[in-house]
Amino acid sequence: MLLLYFKQAWSLLSQEKLFSSIHVVGTGLSITLVMLLSIVFHIRIANVYPETNRDRTLVFKSAMETYGGGDNSSSVSLKLIDECLRPIEEIEALTVMFRDWDEHYMQLTASREQVPVTVKYTDAAFWTVFSFRFIDGKPFTEADFESGIAATVISESTARRLFGRTDVTGEYAGVDFKQYRICGVVKDASFVTERSYANFWMPYTLVPDYAQSYGQSGYLGGMQAVMLASSVSDISRIKQKAEAWVEQLNRSSNGEFTFKALGQPDRHWESTFRYWSNVAPDFIKIACQYGAVFLILLLVPAISLSGMTDSRMERRLAEMGIRRAFGAPAGNLTMQVFSENFLFTLLGGMTGLLFSYLLIFLTADWIMSIGGQLVDLPPEGTKVIFTPGMLMNLPVFLIALATCFGLNLMTAMIPAWKASHRDIIYSLNAKL
Repeated sequence: MLLLYFKQAWSLLSQEKLFSSIHVVGTGLSITLVMLLSIVFHIRIANVYPETNRDRTLVFKSAMETYGGGDNSSSVSLKLIDECLRPIEEIEALTVMFRDWDEHYMQLTASREQVPVTVKYTDAAFWTVFSFRFIDGKPFTEADFESGIAATVISESTARRLFGRTDVTGEYAGVDFKQYRICGVVKDASFVTERSYANFWMPYTLVPDYAQSYGQSGYLGGMQAVMLASSVSDISRIKQKAEAWVEQLNRSSNGEFTFKALGQPDRHWESTFRYWSNVAPDFIKIACQYGAVFLILLLVPAISLSGMTDSRMERRLAEMGIRRAFGAPAGNLTMQVFSENFLFTLLGGMTGLLFSYLLIFLTADWIMSIGGQLVDLPPEGTKVIFTPGMLMNLPVFLIALATCFGLNLMTAMIPAWKASHRDIIYSLNAKL
């Protein structure tokens, strides 16, 4: 029976070309916007290369300290990381990154041209927390890190730009007019994985003031920590232990200061909404805001499409009346309308999904800034990569399908009920 309904809907599609086109295009535009937001947030939150363990990743970005003369907030210090986080047994691996705000330039060997690049200062554990694939060489070692040797890992595209090849381990690269020995080359990360992305990865021990701390307590500094929990179930225990450490610190401070972690460490998805060092994100407010946006994107076109569906049902009242007269249940007629409408919606959904992918590629340089604040733009010449794994995946298709079902329900519910429950005499006397 359902197959028959779809055959009838396909026949209507060819008979009512104008209505069908408007319905498909209207649905497509609505789903394009919904899917655009869905894809952006999926890329930010899902497990993608090289951040393949986001589901058990925790981040400690910043903290706040309140004392008699005022308050202070910034990134955290090595002292906090060593005392609060490293002793937690449920943490499988922990890497520390220096919050670097400077601009960096790479000097090309074949010319005097200077190219803006992204440099990330980190430690040897970085390569355990993030799953980079080395295509040549290996990461700098703990000994390199401790001794502050000018070693660097570079990306594949950077190696090709510098030397025209990727087997460059042992060569030297110039950054900010200093020479660094290349110890390894990794497959490119995408700029959209901002926590791990760089052109050059170097030991933070190369930074002169990396150990500097601020505030009354010495727990504020220039670092952020990224941790892997041993399992997803350990995340809550890690957060509880970090919270207990903060409470103990404040009890032992004798009122000299109050230290606030503002709910950190965050799960990876939580950290994507933490924009400020002195304010914790309000996740209820954020959920309501984006929920309202999604609802509006569906509701506005649904109202227009529902009116069009109702108009089409008015033209088919005679058909409905004849079927009712021959004993067709109202439920069957309602299901037919839903099936026909769903075919239109599904075609619009496929169109919208494809168009959303097109928009993602056309606006790659800025699209990931949606919903963010103080978002870094890619350095000049950086090509933003979207891998098939980021875009073509089951969650995105399920969201698209659920959106189609929701839009179909909103556009066809009232017209279907009205058409199937009209008085048979009224329907039979309707104009064909």
